Amino acid sequence: MIKHTLRTTIKKVNGDCLTPVLIFNRLQGTRKFLLESSAKHETTGRYSFIGANPRKTYTGSGTTLTEISHLTGKYYSYEGDLVRSLKQVMPRVSNHTEYPFTGGAIGYIRFNREQSTIPAVNFQVYDTIVIYDHVKDELTVIHTNIDAEMAEPNIDAIIDQILNSTAAAPSTFSLGAFTEQTTQQQFEEQVEAAQQLMLAGEVAEIVLSRKLQADFSGDPFSLYRELRVKLPSPYMYYIEFGDHTAIGASPESVVNVYNGQLKTTTTTDVEALCPKVSIQYDGITLSGALSPTLHAIDALTHLLPADHATGKPKEAAATAIQAIEQQQRALYGGAIGYIGFNGQIDFALASRTLLLQKDKAITEVGATVTTDSQAKELYETTNAQALLQAEKG
Repeated sequence: MIKHTLRTTIKKVNGDCLTPVLIFNRLQGTRKFLLESSAKHETTGRYSFIGANPRKTYTGSGTTLTEISHLTGKYYSYEGDLVRSLKQVMPRVSNHTEYPFTGGAIGYIRFNREQSTIPAVNFQVYDTIVIYDHVKDELTVIHTNIDAEMAEPNIDAIIDQILNSTAAAPSTFSLGAFTEQTTQQQFEEQVEAAQQLMLAGEVAEIVLSRKLQADFSGDPFSLYRELRVKLPSPYMYYIEFGDHTAIGASPESVVNVYNGQLKTTTTTDVEALCPKVSIQYDGITLSGALSPTLHAIDALTHLLPADHATGKPKEAAATAIQAIEQQQRALYGGAIGYIGFNGQIDFALASRTLLLQKDKAITEVGATVTTDSQAKELYETTNAQALLQAEKG
């Protein structure tokens, strides 16, 4: 039975013969996404989210955020801080369901905010999504009405498509050996430069990154399927954008806001976000009640860039990285996840991530530099971290 509320339409069916991968392959459309987790129990990773055919895209670099309507083809521009602009234009719909995400924006925020081969901020807004509940083996399709004059999709047809259509046979891919974009000599010089800043007392530690590139051809989703098997992780994602695809298996969270409660594994001071009396720390996660005067996107703005990928203190380390690396990171050190219509967010650190663009696959690896670090050892360590090194399908 379809359940209607003022702004949402929901239908649930038995999905005990389904998997997130099968649902993804059977769902028709473009700019598809899959968010899932290797942990599939009551508190973590219970739900997988799948979608296609976003209503709009928010994309930008520098100080200009552009809204693109995929329905009308119209463009709108907003000036100012990219994430704050996103907060202003993001549709908001209050709906109360058992699901943490019922539709909204899926995408990423890069470490660097300047123009590069991909935008600094890139989110696609989905008003209809598919949810798979791993505890109940239940399939749910949710549509959120964010535009009064839009016709509601045929949810029964979407469910029939998922339950009864025949998915295409798995395709193959070819991923060549990764080659370094930062040489050993360059990396060791960067480590020494970082250590000089530490000895001068400007920073305590710095996380440096290296970029690696490989030739790629074939089916990106087949590559993702191999990645999810080799690197099962709390955060796994496959997201198709206009001219590139992001896939990853991240082990670390940046921030989660659910039912007004904030959780983060960064060590950034959260007293600006949560009343002091509500803040708790279990040795790994900081949590607290998000101030009612703030939006979850305010928390995202405050916590980025994550100190996982900068070093400490965060601001000084981030500035040092820009000067030392002298190139823009692709996705490493940014955040990837969702912003729900209901104001809830969940973002992973963009590590163990592949960026597929044209016939290239780019991955980045990081290393924490301290005064005791040995540059050669860090170089060898980051080489060993190359994602799916020289795998072929």
